[in-house]
Amino acid sequence: MAYLEGRLRTNAEEGEHTGFVLEVEADLSAVENTEELADEQVAITGEVVIVDYPERGKVLIFRATSAAAIEEEEELEEGE
Repeated sequence: MAYLEGRLRTNAEEGEHTGFVLEVEADLSAVENTEELADEQVAITGEVVIVDYPERGKVLIFRATSAAAIEEEEELEEGE
């Protein structure tokens, strides 16, 4: 069984979605050009780790090994 911590937000997307999103802190130090990915929809691969910080204590982190922006599909207008 997995254990995750993060901020749970509701998501009002239509279609196939549970209605919730769990935000988890990510370490992208191994990924180049992360500035270009900020505030974008991304796909990342890596592993979940627990880091013991001196001030914050133990924190669950997703340590990314790669990341890429996901381009949103444009909806086709009717009649095309």
